[in-house]
Amino acid sequence: MKRIFFVLIFIFGIIYSSFCNDTLTTKIIFYRESNFYGSALSYKIFSNDSMIVKLANNSYFVYDCKPGKYKLMIDRNPNTQVNISAEEGKTYYVRLGLNAGFWSAKPELLLVDSEMASYRISNGKMRKTDKNLIPLDRLKHRIGINLAFGGGFDNFTMFTTTDNDNANISFGGGYGLGIKYGYEVKKHLDIALEANYQFSLLRPYLKNATTTFRRGYLSITPSFIIPIKDGDVMRMKIGGGYDLYIDNVLTVSGANVKNGFNETWRYKLASGFHAAVNFEVNFSRKWSVNYGLKYYYVKYSYKSGGVSLEPDADGLKIPNGSGIDFMTGIYYHF
Repeated sequence: MKRIFFVLIFIFGIIYSSFCNDTLTTKIIFYRESNFYGSALSYKIFSNDSMIVKLANNSYFVYDCKPGKYKLMIDRNPNTQVNISAEEGKTYYVRLGLNAGFWSAKPELLLVDSEMASYRISNGKMRKTDKNLIPLDRLKHRIGINLAFGGGFDNFTMFTTTDNDNANISFGGGYGLGIKYGYEVKKHLDIALEANYQFSLLRPYLKNATTTFRRGYLSITPSFIIPIKDGDVMRMKIGGGYDLYIDNVLTVSGANVKNGFNETWRYKLASGFHAAVNFEVNFSRKWSVNYGLKYYYVKYSYKSGGVSLEPDADGLKIPNGSGIDFMTGIYYHF
């Protein structure tokens, strides 16, 4: 009976020892400090080619693992690789840092000492990331300010200088300012509404005469979204839509020019269409900037005005207001 008892104890000891050797006795703690730049993006961390976590801004993750060799990378990018030969019972700390680039931040992994890492984690009010935690979805709504400047396709000569140079006005292009609201319906579909004011000036500039064509317009633009990587930070938006032009006014102040005049012409409501390509970058979860080009087509119709200009002249009676603008803007997401 005693022999059986000791045999059972021996077998149990072997099983227990094997079990202990197979337990997760080592920890690798990944942490990412709070940084406004690039905070919109969560980075995928891989261990030996298997994704272990998606680490967000101002968070940390405890990776329980067995002793052994580990090849750690961000998004399987070999330029971010860190190698660790993990020993039993030890804890290692890896910092995810960001190097600012022109379009976005470039991530890196750094093996750091425990004293510095512990201080950063405990004093940075970092949130612990669970392995199965689903990253926060992108915020669907945005509102912001647009700036635009560009050129129109057609010009109309308003004045001729003593050097026989023409001073022209374009019914397209110029400078613009507007408010834009957008909503990302799905990952690949966006709809935006805009209210804009734009004006074009006499070119070249004259000291004794000015001409301005101003207009306001409302736009709706459905766009196809092309995500860059996951689309969390960078996206291309290609779309087009309808425009309604209101308060279209041509103002001429040329009384100081020989045979000059002052004139104000008004044009009817006009409709048109546009096509646009935009590149959008989030520099934090709630803020983004965009850059893009827009082609638009519109023709105006004379409504009322003075008598100094000839309303039958095609350039003024039915002016072409088409053009191409460069656009940029900043948006708040919510």
